[in-house]
Amino acid sequence: NREAVEEAAPMVPRGSKVAYRTRWLRVEEHRVGLRGNGREITYSYIAAARSVQIVAVTPQNKILVVRQYRYPTRGWNYELPGGGAGKLPLGRAARRELEEETGWRAGRVRKLGDYVVYSGLSSEICHVFLATGLKRGRQALEETEHLTVQEVTWEELERMIRKGRFRDGMGLACLNIAREALRRMKICCG
Repeated sequence: NREAVEEAAPMVPRGSKVAYRTRWLRVEEHRVGLRGNGREITYSYIAAARSVQIVAVTPQNKILVVRQYRYPTRGWNYELPGGGAGKLPLGRAARRELEEETGWRAGRVRKLGDYVVYSGLSSEICHVFLATGLKRGRQALEETEHLTVQEVTWEELERMIRKGRFRDGMGLACLNIAREALRRMKICCG
């Protein structure tokens, strides 16, 4: 949602270049003019592709979580399934990521919302989907993905969060966005 009246941006783009690129990310350096004093600075950030995360509900009304090793934090994290959307339509990307990571196919996916992942460091916007009508499919992990899939109740997930076991920020944001839909489905929140 945008404000009815937008203020003028305090920074004006004057040019950019790709400083670093890998298969997963691109770091851009932008020359930016500052309104007011006319100075120019360099602003660097991760120009990330669109991503999707999926709150997947099994036929037994459990939520799929993945326990995945993440090299940057040198540890195992509980997360929701998801990943980069590339140029695919978002719903198709959500279906693909769900099956690749968990081995479950969605009968229905519905977009619940989106959020900015890390506005000071990245341009990534994550799109949150609810997946229902799940049926077993075929897991197809990438060579860098080391994960296991668990089915947990909402109460178990809340305990994991309280005990600091599920602490992935993207997953927490997605669950917050999905809360009302899960409440209507009588999966969470009393």
